[in-house]
Amino acid sequence: MTIMNDLKFDRTVSAAFTGHRFYDFSQREFIQERLTSAISEAYDHGIRNFISGFALGIDLMAAQLVQSLKCNLPGISLTAAIPFEGQAERYNIYDKLADKVIVLSDCYYPSCFLDRDEFMVENASYLIAYYDGREKGGTYYTVKKARARGIPIINVY
Repeated sequence: MTIMNDLKFDRTVSAAFTGHRFYDFSQREFIQERLTSAISEAYDHGIRNFISGFALGIDLMAAQLVQSLKCNLPGISLTAAIPFEGQAERYNIYDKLADKVIVLSDCYYPSCFLDRDEFMVENASYLIAYYDGREKGGTYYTVKKARARGIPIINVY
């Protein structure tokens, strides 16, 4: 794992994940299959770096899937976009999964999660989403930002 101080990397080969923290657990395998297909499709279009915000739910599921695909998809990497120092101490799984970690702030502040989402959209050329159409929350914000930037969205919902 590398902790990056330089927050820039090649967005043309990067995709970001966004998705709801809570989902119908009985659909877990179906969601995993859809996410795996979306990751493979993005990979086939030249994406090699996948950015996850490492929030509970879809973010972590997607991160684990990227890690599990490394044997089949050469050159694939996972970047953790952590909104503030200490945010993931509760479940510091990014230490085990991520190839690179970007910590965006030294401390928590009210809009740090939205700023993390903004960072992911600004640094990706694809967005892989699990979005049910609700017009509130971080997933809505991220999808809306990606649409405004003309970024292709693969919605696995």
